[in-house]
Amino acid sequence: MAWTTPRTWVASELVTATLLNTHLRDNLVALKNPPSDNYELDEASDYQTSSTSFTAVDSDNLTLAITTNGGDVMCHFHGVVCPGLGTAMRVYFNLEVDDVLLVANDGICGYETNSADAANDDDTISFTRLITGLSAAQHTFRLMWKVSSGTATLYAGAGTPDWDVHPQFWVREIS
Repeated sequence: MAWTTPRTWVASELVTATLLNTHLRDNLVALKNPPSDNYELDEASDYQTSSTSFTAVDSDNLTLAITTNGGDVMCHFHGVVCPGLGTAMRVYFNLEVDDVLLVANDGICGYETNSADAANDDDTISFTRLITGLSAAQHTFRLMWKVSSGTATLYAGAGTPDWDVHPQFWVREIS
């Protein structure tokens, strides 16, 4: 249920079941079950990119949509990334909100390997971001990534030996 701005009651006003249900019950339900969307990766293959500009990790599964009530939205991602073997490189992550990159330049967070022998440089990437200023409407949130050079892999629960991990991406209105 959507949040309704609480009524300003007037002295001697008749309180009806409809008014109580709208302004009390329904708002409590809205607080208990805020708009949210979640995806846990369990894919047939891992993701890879060699793009040096932000591109969607997975436009279908890692594009989440919620209809907000005009409050702040918290967005979270965690996963394991591997740089290309024998490559010194950086991997950057960002969000696209309603088809606009949330942060310019190199995004929200990144991972760097300085090693030319990057075979064992797999590492966890994680971020939580508070997004403010969204109107009450449906919004889409897309996980984006890029590399400085080479090719990076995001493990996606695809049965990769020693890295059959299951990243998670979620959004939730929090106020």
